[in-house]
Amino acid sequence: MAGEFEVIFQFEEKVSLQDDYKIKKAYYEDAFESVLVVEDTGDRIVLQHILRVGNRVIKHWKQIWTWEDTRIVEFQGNNSWKVRKISEEEASGTWSQMVTQVDDSPRYESFGVWKHDGDFSRWESGPTNRPLPRREHTKRDDYDILRAVNVHALTPHGWVHDQDNLKLVLGDDGKVEKYLAWEKGLNFYDRIDEPTCERVSEYWKETKDFWALVSAFWDELEKKSDSYSTAKAVDRKPMMMALGEVAKAIGEKEIETPSYEEIAAIIDSYLIR
Repeated sequence: MAGEFEVIFQFEEKVSLQDDYKIKKAYYEDAFESVLVVEDTGDRIVLQHILRVGNRVIKHWKQIWTWEDTRIVEFQGNNSWKVRKISEEEASGTWSQMVTQVDDSPRYESFGVWKHDGDFSRWESGPTNRPLPRREHTKRDDYDILRAVNVHALTPHGWVHDQDNLKLVLGDDGKVEKYLAWEKGLNFYDRIDEPTCERVSEYWKETKDFWALVSAFWDELEKKSDSYSTAKAVDRKPMMMALGEVAKAIGEKEIETPSYEEIAAIIDSYLIR
């Protein structure tokens, strides 16, 4: 799953689940992504996705795979997350996959078994609550949670991310009030036979120490806190913008990498515990 990829993102609402809900226009986008191995200890694998858009590189999502994980971070809606503790028996033989936001905060996590049948390998999650996807979170406010079953399957040319998505509306009590639509998503990662993009390598070399400290904060929080929420903005600035500005200044050699304490202070200003 690491390397250089041409990526195609396809999402299409297939079924309206309410009489008054009209199916929205299908979404299609393509891009080039570099997927870097940040960590591989055998029981924890961290893959960083970096988008290439023209001459720019943009830090994208990160996936963290953990062997027999017993703490799963679940999205609750309303910018809130809660840790679900699972037994060692339930976790036996499984890999969890945590997907982060672009600011390295947890986005969603689930667990499942990698199955290998002949030369076909695939991993499937259980139903997983996710925040609104980036393609919709600034355009829609008519639903609260995307509940997905995620499948990652290896192909001769790379891998594919298959998604069965339900769009949920929460009531005032935080419970599901209704389902708007069923959506199908397919993301194709087709490998490109070329070395890591020089611009990507340069960006990651300059900023990886900063993002490692950001990740360390979230790893520590997940170990110590069973629930937390985040503010959408502080002084009208989202957390991804606040951290992104620091990373940009580091990349442009305007500042040195801040200390862990300085980074923690930025993130803490957005946390509601």
